[in-house]
Amino acid sequence: MRRRVWFIFSVLGISAIMAWQAMTSETQSQPVTVGLVDMQKLLANYQAFKQDEEQYQQTIMRRRKMLEVRVLLEQKEWDEIDALEQKEAEGKLTDPERKRLDELRKLSEQRLTELQHLQLKEGKTEEERKRLEYLLNLQNSNREKLQRLMQKFEEELAKLNEILTKRHRDRIGEASKQIAQQLGLKLVLIADEELLLYAEPSLDVTDKILEVLNSSK
Repeated sequence: MRRRVWFIFSVLGISAIMAWQAMTSETQSQPVTVGLVDMQKLLANYQAFKQDEEQYQQTIMRRRKMLEVRVLLEQKEWDEIDALEQKEAEGKLTDPERKRLDELRKLSEQRLTELQHLQLKEGKTEEERKRLEYLLNLQNSNREKLQRLMQKFEEELAKLNEILTKRHRDRIGEASKQIAQQLGLKLVLIADEELLLYAEPSLDVTDKILEVLNSSK
C-alpha cells in the first residue's frame, strides 16, 4: 500500500509543479509561496496510515494461511473448515469447535509431510503406494479450487487497498490544505528528489502536516 500511495502522490506532485509553472508565468510580479512535503518521512510517521498498513499486511498473511491449510483437505473437511472459520470470524466458536478448527488447520501440513516422505522412500509397500497416490490425487484435485479462492482473495485485497489508499490520500490532502491556509501558501508539493533541484529547508511543512494528521481521530 505504501508504494501505491507514494505513486499517487508522485503523480499529483508532477501535476502541481506544472500548475506552479503556469501560475508563475502568468503572475511574475506576485511571488508564489510554496510548501514542500517529504512523503517518505510523512508516511513513516503518519500513525493512522502505519496502523492500516500493518492490518493490511496481517490480512494478507491470514489469507495466505487460509490457502495453505486447504492444500490437502478433502471436500468435506474443506466445507467444515469454511463453516468453522466463519463462526470464528463472528466470535461464536465453542471450545470443542476451536479444537477441531486447530486440528483441520494442521491436517494439510501433516499430510504434506507424509506425502514428501513417501515420495522419497524407496521400496514402498503396496499400502504406501496407494496412500501416496491418494495424497497426490487429493493435491491435484484441490488446485483449481485453490486458484479460485486465491483469485477471490486477490480481488478482496485489491478493493481494500483501494479504500485505504483513497482514505489516506484524502486525509493528507485535507491536512495539506489546512496548513496551506494557515501559512498562506499557494501550493503544497511533494519534495521529489527526481524533480526538485533545490529548496530551502524553511519550505518543508512535513512536520506541520503530520501534527494535523496525528491529532485527528
